[in-house]
Amino acid sequence: MVDFKKLREAKAKPKPINPRDIFNSLPKPPGINDLYASQAEVLDSWFPRRTDNDVVVKLHTGGGKTLVALLMAQSVMNETGEAVLYLAPTNQLVEQVLAKSKDYGIPAVPYTRGQPLPADFLDGKSVLVGSYETLFNGRSKFGVRGSGQEVVKVGAIVLDDAHVALSSVRDAFTLTISAKSHGDVYKELADRFRPAFKEVGRNGTFTDIVTGKENGVAEVPSWAWHRKLDELQQYLAGKVDGIDAFVWPFLRDNLAVCHCLFSKSAVSITPIFPPVDLLPTFDDCSRRIYMSATIADDSEIIRTFGASQEAVAKPITSASLAGVGERMILVPGLMKLGDTAIVPMVKKIAKALAAKDRGVAILSPSGPAAKEWTDIAEYPETTKAVSESIASMQASKTFGPLVLANRYDGIDLAGNACRLLVMDNLPQGTNNYDVFRMNVVADAAVSSLLAQRIEQGIGRGTRGGADFCVTILVGAKLVGWIGRRKNLDFLTASTRIQLKMGQEVSEAVTTPKEVGETILKCINRDPDWVAYHASELAEAVHAVPVDEASMKMASAERRAFRLQRLGQFEKAIIALEKLMGDAALAKDFQRRAWLAASAARIAYQMEDEQKGQRLQTTAFSANNNHSPPRVRPAYVTRPMPGKQSGAIVQRLQEYDQRAAILADFEEAVSNLVPEASATRYEEALANLGLYLGFESERPEKIHEVGPDVLWRTDAAFDFVIEAKSEKDEANPLYKKDHAQLLEAEHWFKQTYPGREAIRVSALPEAVADEKATPAGSFAFRLDEITKVVTALRGVLTELTGVGGDFDMLSEHCEAALIKARLKPMMIRDSFMKPFGKAQTKA
Repeated sequence: MVDFKKLREAKAKPKPINPRDIFNSLPKPPGINDLYASQAEVLDSWFPRRTDNDVVVKLHTGGGKTLVALLMAQSVMNETGEAVLYLAPTNQLVEQVLAKSKDYGIPAVPYTRGQPLPADFLDGKSVLVGSYETLFNGRSKFGVRGSGQEVVKVGAIVLDDAHVALSSVRDAFTLTISAKSHGDVYKELADRFRPAFKEVGRNGTFTDIVTGKENGVAEVPSWAWHRKLDELQQYLAGKVDGIDAFVWPFLRDNLAVCHCLFSKSAVSITPIFPPVDLLPTFDDCSRRIYMSATIADDSEIIRTFGASQEAVAKPITSASLAGVGERMILVPGLMKLGDTAIVPMVKKIAKALAAKDRGVAILSPSGPAAKEWTDIAEYPETTKAVSESIASMQASKTFGPLVLANRYDGIDLAGNACRLLVMDNLPQGTNNYDVFRMNVVADAAVSSLLAQRIEQGIGRGTRGGADFCVTILVGAKLVGWIGRRKNLDFLTASTRIQLKMGQEVSEAVTTPKEVGETILKCINRDPDWVAYHASELAEAVHAVPVDEASMKMASAERRAFRLQRLGQFEKAIIALEKLMGDAALAKDFQRRAWLAASAARIAYQMEDEQKGQRLQTTAFSANNNHSPPRVRPAYVTRPMPGKQSGAIVQRLQEYDQRAAILADFEEAVSNLVPEASATRYEEALANLGLYLGFESERPEKIHEVGPDVLWRTDAAFDFVIEAKSEKDEANPLYKKDHAQLLEAEHWFKQTYPGREAIRVSALPEAVADEKATPAGSFAFRLDEITKVVTALRGVLTELTGVGGDFDMLSEHCEAALIKARLKPMMIRDSFMKPFGKAQTKA
């Protein structure tokens, strides 16, 4: 009997270290004959840079980056003989990496919780594959700084999907106290900080959150957090073992550099940035390889891992389109479908395709949203159930429809497993910090994060260049987001072009029947569609530009964080203030507000109340979604508004796909219903003013003076509005209600002398108590507000179909506003009326 193993060992050659040579020496699985051009290109670029401390490698989703990463790992092991660790965001992705390593013949072993680290890994013979929490946890087997535990040294760490790993890594450093599982601790912390929220005028919002009425996230004011650090450290030390003992070693000495965030489900204590230097295995590793998608903004790699700006700014990438599948991206919300209900239409199409053995998957942002699809789709809720459902579709045993909640990565549905992918609305944050960041500041980092999740989601249905899939985007928030020109810059060139193609295809679609017929053009491989897609996609072959401003900001924030932890507070604040004054951020009020709030947090930590107040005031004045300062800033008068029609057209021109403004409009005014809370109604009323082309604000909320809502117009007067939306229809305007309106008018006349004010009360019925004497005041009945919304919707719809430059559009808009009776004087005369007296009870 021939002993092939003995023969192979007898002719053993030196281990190759060039990834190409390693690939050539491996047995090839079926279907793998050679590397993609893009894979070869990035491997050739990496090899001479393989000793760099940080390297970012970018490949298209579905472009075979797992093979590239494993070849790099094997190269390091062959060259150094040292251990290599491979981290992936989810256990599902860990399983996929292990499966592919077996296919490729590259030795890999799984990390097993509760078991010693495998000898083959420690000896540098096999790659250890695990989730991010394998390394990033406070009781890591690899050793935590200061624990006295022996540190495991590795030659390289591969960080897969580094661009979406922020949530995974942040979770490892976050203490999450569930309101359901640890209600006593949650309540204790809420009670301790309630006075602080009351002091800054946010007690109502905080109460609604902790009682479960509100879905938002509230940050504990940083001055209040620092005042209670000592007592909190002692209190939490006695509770944390029963909550999450794996996090406390990271936080116990770092509470001063943490956010404390309340939602209705949990309170989260999370660092400003993950202090990854507490893990020597990571911090001292000489080769860190960040595998990323071809996105425009990799600044999150700097924020999360502390990678150098220089390294992230020169990623290894390929101009090849290998891995970019054929996608027909359709947006029914931008089609001229008349009164057709979009979601029922999409459900009908999805059900019909699945019945014909064409895989259908639906990606929803949350569990409640996913349940809206369960009338046609299976909804697996646990990780195990998801894996089983995906495996069934991959094996062509089932074809869906399958709906998944908040799972935008780690799902591979190649080939017929997914021919129709529905993305249901804009992805949401995966934890309290994500929601906080998205709600507080809509800056480039947030837009980039959303773009990454959209890219990841869209990529689930095409896993390689030869694959094809129809993707349908539904939901007002998603449609509005992709319609804005500035957001498209965060998407890859290939996705932007595919969106443009989808828009062009959609222009000819006017009926649900034609929607179905268009989808079949892709699924049934219509040669004209295939040729059109290929020719248009060729334009995407160019390098992804680097977002220098985001890189610079992330690097400065990380540097300030390091100085803050070292106690060098003044230097940390100077670093942030220097960036605030950078010319690149001159018009970026959102980013500057975020930096000011970060600097305020440091000032309060160094007990400089005056500087903290000044910086927090700067943040709040620029963006009132930040926590208010302890002393509210004085109201600053605004200049005279510009022309109403010009403001509307200027907003319209922010959209590449103009019809998307309608989706944003619907979302902005969606709370103009009696069921909405007073706060949400006021916000929606302010939004309505903005879309009407007015300068609209909420002085009472921001400055604790003035009306609930102020609409400043280009006419001779402004609308001073007090909202009483929660009154029932039989409840009149009382004397105290009208007194409040008169006080608001008095503030306005002092603030804007010479301007006329129209006093307005927004309420269900135009009746006043006989003691109120509301002469000269107007009632803006809720159903009349609804009529204004309808009229404005008509104007915006008309404008989306009008061509021409700014002046021509403005002229058309002016005529449309007059026709719809939406000029300021017309709104007063047509939609508002003087108060009548309430009937006196007999």
